[in-house]
Amino acid sequence: MKSNTLITKSMLKTAISKLSYLFFGLWGIAMLAQTSVIKPSALLERRIQTEKSMVLLKNDEEIIPIQQLENTDIAVLSNTRSMDYFGFQLDKYAKITHFNLQKVSVDTSLKATLNSYNLIIVALYTLSDIDDLLRLQIDKNVIVISFTEKITSHFLQSQQNYNALVYVPHSGRLSQQYAAQLLFGGIAATGKLPDSIATYPKGLGLTTQKIRLKYTIPEEVGMNSEFINSHIDSTMAFAIQNHAFPGAQLLVAKDNKVIFHKTYGFHTYDSIQHVQPDDLYDLASVTKITGPLPALMKLTEEKKIDLDKPFSNYWQSWKSKNDKNKLTLREILAHQAGLTPYIVFLNKVMKKNGKFKKRFLRNTKSPTFSLQAYGHIFVNKRFIDKVYRTIKRSKVSNEKKYKYSGLSFLIYPKLIEQLTNTPYRNYLQKEFYKPLGAYTLGFTPAIKHFKNGVVPTEIDSVFRKTLVKGWVHDENAALLGGVSGNAGLFTTADDLAKLMQLYVQKGRYGGKRYLEESTFDEFTKVQYRNNENRRGLGFDKPLLNNASLDLKEAYPAPEVSAESFGHAGFTGTFVWADPKNQLVFIFLSNRVNPTRKNRNLYELRIRQALQQVFYQALKN
Repeated sequence: MKSNTLITKSMLKTAISKLSYLFFGLWGIAMLAQTSVIKPSALLERRIQTEKSMVLLKNDEEIIPIQQLENTDIAVLSNTRSMDYFGFQLDKYAKITHFNLQKVSVDTSLKATLNSYNLIIVALYTLSDIDDLLRLQIDKNVIVISFTEKITSHFLQSQQNYNALVYVPHSGRLSQQYAAQLLFGGIAATGKLPDSIATYPKGLGLTTQKIRLKYTIPEEVGMNSEFINSHIDSTMAFAIQNHAFPGAQLLVAKDNKVIFHKTYGFHTYDSIQHVQPDDLYDLASVTKITGPLPALMKLTEEKKIDLDKPFSNYWQSWKSKNDKNKLTLREILAHQAGLTPYIVFLNKVMKKNGKFKKRFLRNTKSPTFSLQAYGHIFVNKRFIDKVYRTIKRSKVSNEKKYKYSGLSFLIYPKLIEQLTNTPYRNYLQKEFYKPLGAYTLGFTPAIKHFKNGVVPTEIDSVFRKTLVKGWVHDENAALLGGVSGNAGLFTTADDLAKLMQLYVQKGRYGGKRYLEESTFDEFTKVQYRNNENRRGLGFDKPLLNNASLDLKEAYPAPEVSAESFGHAGFTGTFVWADPKNQLVFIFLSNRVNPTRKNRNLYELRIRQALQQVFYQALKN
């Protein structure tokens, strides 16, 4: 690693001082200017000229807003001549397959592929688009988005069958984005026709409910864009300059509205590939609250797990261990059980000279070596039993106090499989990710066919001996084939926001209830306050005295509510949900690039400073 990648302790002290000045010094300047930078015209354009001008003219069987995403295969047909803002926005809500309308209309083989989709969305921008659509003669569920009055009028004279029709007076960027949001319930349909169009009379306009995240500007929730942008941009620039990470992105939602999503820097310090909004990140320990934890919450609701009964009732091998057989799941999830914090299983599969132990690792796949740790590394499928035995034999402290341990999260996937009779990753997809439309949320993206970029993590000189990209960074998760409960999930900020919004709304999102409010209240409250343990069940919580601390000492930001919760990941990820303030905060970075020794992200308190900006913005 180059010598300038890390900064010294003395440099860190200077940098922290500069960051404090940057954050608090600029604060006063921004407050003086705040009243003059609100953009009422931007709000007016969004609310009146765009949002309320869109009219839902037909909606058979209430096909809009689109629901049951787990059972819906969606194709979009469009002849967009410029930037496809409509298509880009649709991709934020669900897995969409895009077709060129003109090509499909004249290509028999392409036309046949439409039979595999049970919902077709057609965007009409020109008169020729209508002709292309007529040639297709689609006879299944069709939603038509018709841009401009002229196109809508001609379409209605065409005798084309359709199940739903949205009239959008304009075809500019904002109109395209908002039309896509209306289809998925990010925006409620409320518009009325100012004048009659064909057989649809003046004043007509069907209504729908808002059920998903809306994408808008801070002003819509009473925040100031210029204030937020100036502080976030300067803090991010400061962090990259001081090698906290090569690049990052930040998404914030308030009141079920995404009001901020920006990217900064590059995938690596060579400054070649810019960070993009739809990049995939290794979530590291954020996996704990986005993978096994929602499953455990659901199993608790279904009475398949009791938080206060011995965990050995469900994980039978612990019954023979006197130091573990009475531990409850509540104690374990709250890190109150005294379990060993971490076991380096890599030491079990490698020799001291750095070579693989052939009974555990091979470079070619076989029926026995079927777990893929990396592109060219395969693990003996029986190694997982060794993991379980090693955890079983690990020490348990007699002193019951807060002691973070991730060991049990290596067990939960198997436990969930046993209790549900469903493979762990399939259960998560079926019960949570697919219904949410979080189609990038999953394991081992390297063997999938995402169009998204994948942000690399560390240059591994010990195990994989290359730049790790698309495979989990955590070695323990890697040795389990990349599918684990402690790490392994990858996703985009947009898809992660859907699950975090479900958390903020205590179990409900997209018109569907996934978990009961009471379950969330139980899992997200501090469990052992009297033992000075701040943790919830699986969830991290603010420091017990957080509200009284300044930015340099607080975790996370000083002004998060006591009801808030979240988790951080080793790779440089951080998510936080605040139900009281209806705020979702998602920070994604690869601070371990090029090496995990880089701790500048922590030392500079970057995430706290970024998060605090939005709480201060709430006040003004």
